Amino acid sequence: MNYEKKILATDMPKCYAIGMFDADDFEGFVVATEKDGPIRRFDLDGNAHENVCDGPGGVMTVMQTPGRGDQLMATYQFFSPNFGADDAKIVSYTKQVDGSWKRSVICDLPYVHRFGVLTGADGQKWLFACTIKSACRNGVKDDWLVPGAVYVAKLPERLEDYDEEHQLELTCLADYQLQNHGFYSAPDGSFALVGTAAGVFRYVPPASDGEDWTVRCLVVQPTSDMTPIDLDGDGKDEIVTISKFHGDALSVWHETDVEDKYELVWTDPQKRGFLHAIWSGDLCGSKCAVIGNRKDERDLLRLHFEDGEYEVEVIDHDRGPANCWVFRDSEGVDHIISTNRETDEAALYTVRA
Repeated sequence: MNYEKKILATDMPKCYAIGMFDADDFEGFVVATEKDGPIRRFDLDGNAHENVCDGPGGVMTVMQTPGRGDQLMATYQFFSPNFGADDAKIVSYTKQVDGSWKRSVICDLPYVHRFGVLTGADGQKWLFACTIKSACRNGVKDDWLVPGAVYVAKLPERLEDYDEEHQLELTCLADYQLQNHGFYSAPDGSFALVGTAAGVFRYVPPASDGEDWTVRCLVVQPTSDMTPIDLDGDGKDEIVTISKFHGDALSVWHETDVEDKYELVWTDPQKRGFLHAIWSGDLCGSKCAVIGNRKDERDLLRLHFEDGEYEVEVIDHDRGPANCWVFRDSEGVDHIISTNRETDEAALYTVRA
């Protein structure tokens, strides 16, 4: 494939999170920083328009509030899993009549790393939030003494009605999730995948009020991040995994004939330091996963299946992607957004077969 790169920003310290935003005024996306820096809006051509906020950063996740063209949800003040997220929260940003953005606290949640919105069979929307750990001893790097957890709450209609004094009440769904890092939400919100030191777990919301969540372990392997995709076109999903935590191994697990059982079918022979960015879907008519790693070669990659083999293509080199996303514009052209954290760079790649 051919890739044409456009640099969108070089002034966003530890550029990190990406969220698509079909706003009331124009369609585009937002990019946010892990360290002190803004949440910035771009149109689909990659032109910067405004900062939703100028800081303080610590944004691991940013997303559009479902059904709202004037509101975003984001993590707030998660600066590091090493004693840098005790004050982390989930907040909303709502655009005001005068064009400014108002930030409101939805809930305090120390070490909240990823979150999303899921939808039950009955239409009920749920906030689904994952903490990477639950505490960290001051000055102790890589401290995993207190594991993370998964929290849920029914999503209210008006997030802007919540604040520091009136917060959304969360329920702990799973309380012992060591190195709770990876998160994938199905496009229709019907399930989420969570990657932990124990493996990949699928969470399905209750089908109706009063019923339980359904939780299944699909892959037993320490997993940092993962995404499902039918790469080989046989009608069954593979799960592309990164392991171990912030690890160097890229693998593919294939769905078997046994329900909810996956088997390892491929591991990249090349080790890639600090694999992190991951997305899957259709890119120029080809099913693939887009991957990025933050150490060593610091590449943006495309994993695809061709002539009976899994193959890896280098899209860009030595940029250090933290996250990536793909969208198709109104003219049917595909683009990759990449937050190249290690070079403080936000980039847009136009892709043609």
